Amino acid sequence: MLSAGFAQRCITPPPGLEIPGLFERRIALGTNDDLYARAAVCEDGASCMALVQVDAIFVPEPVVRTARKLARRLCGIREKDCLIAATHTHSGGPLFGGFLSEPDPDYSAFVAQQIAVAIAEARRRRTPCLSGVGGAAAEGVAFNRRFLMRDGGTRTHPGKMHPEIVRPAGPEDPRVSVIGFCDPESLKPLGCVVNFACHATHMNGFLYSADYPRWIAETLQGIYGREFGVVFLNGACGDVTQMDNRNPRPNEFGPYWSERTGRSVGAAAAQALARMDYARGNTLSRNTAIVSGAVRPISAADLKRAKALLGRKAVSAADVETIYARELRLVAAMRPRVRALEIMGVRVGEALLWGVPGEFFQEFALAVREASPFAFTCCVELANGYEGYLCTPESFSGGGYEIRTARSSFLEAGAGPRVVRAAIRLCRRMHGEAERELESLPGRRVWPAVKDSALDGINQLSGTGKTPR
Repeated sequence: MLSAGFAQRCITPPPGLEIPGLFERRIALGTNDDLYARAAVCEDGASCMALVQVDAIFVPEPVVRTARKLARRLCGIREKDCLIAATHTHSGGPLFGGFLSEPDPDYSAFVAQQIAVAIAEARRRRTPCLSGVGGAAAEGVAFNRRFLMRDGGTRTHPGKMHPEIVRPAGPEDPRVSVIGFCDPESLKPLGCVVNFACHATHMNGFLYSADYPRWIAETLQGIYGREFGVVFLNGACGDVTQMDNRNPRPNEFGPYWSERTGRSVGAAAAQALARMDYARGNTLSRNTAIVSGAVRPISAADLKRAKALLGRKAVSAADVETIYARELRLVAAMRPRVRALEIMGVRVGEALLWGVPGEFFQEFALAVREASPFAFTCCVELANGYEGYLCTPESFSGGGYEIRTARSSFLEAGAGPRVVRAAIRLCRRMHGEAERELESLPGRRVWPAVKDSALDGINQLSGTGKTPR
């Protein structure tokens, strides 16, 4: 029988460290709400999988590698069976190397350790369960931030009600997908994994914060109890944020908007759980594909201009071009020049989660979902490392922040489409391997037993005094 367990460990740094994610350098003054590594571990007797949420802007590959090794040492789970993904909060600790921020080695080691401890504790807490999958919509809280303009170009966040906006340059997705786990006798929900796509850029101040994912967990635990396990895995939000540029209301920043988004997503997850159908006999599987992505070539002319600018000016948030000049030189020095992107698929019953180690455009994720034979196909971005933005080829001719060369965006234009093709092949292969199990799913559905007293009431209402046939 399937079993699952949940655990969490706090990863809030002390005040005085950097909060990465913006162009300026922010030093934390304190904590608005704690950051966590939250783990779900599922086992079916043959396979064991860990799904981990980390409240961070991203989790660098060395931290992932260390956490996986520690988890194996602590509880025996294999490195390749751990999917570790960042929520992409821009109010987290110093794991990010980019713009004016650099990672803190001590904090990186601490986070790796806490991830591993959370995995080990979740595995220890496993209990027999049934699983199911469902979805609902969280409308009006996530929007594509890139826009086609009247001059033919593309701009990221052109500004509220900008008169030159023609239309969004890409889609957003209101879908909230949920994998739920329940007690096999009472069908009481025990925990869940939630997937939704939106940048965690609501708070953005000088206090540590998990941003809106905090409110997803608090909403669900407010319904099901503090022991209810929640793991949130962010979807393809490379071009999706909470900012509605076509709405004249004030910019959607701060605690109110963070809670608004998190409560909306949490409520949709609760709706999915409330009507979820569970099944016995669900199994797990994992598969991985490796996609190569070349680092963009930097021309000698561009390097010369960057060097000249940095010779005249110091790198400063007051002049973003100096930041990009420094980033250009760092990308030019990157080694190796071809990166290996781990595309990891984890199947839980009829649901497939697939991870990509970068900030993925929503258009890509929808293309994979459309081609996938799984009823629920969920992209998990920033999973198992970080290789920057993965943008559509069309975006490179249109403009916008996401394509500018930096340590946050350095892969060639063809990397994103290659990930899409590899993910589609992965979905189809994993569905083929589980096809017989999935075909038997309707017969394995579990429903609560109806007590005799309830049947008596039905009989009285029917006026027959007999059990309906």
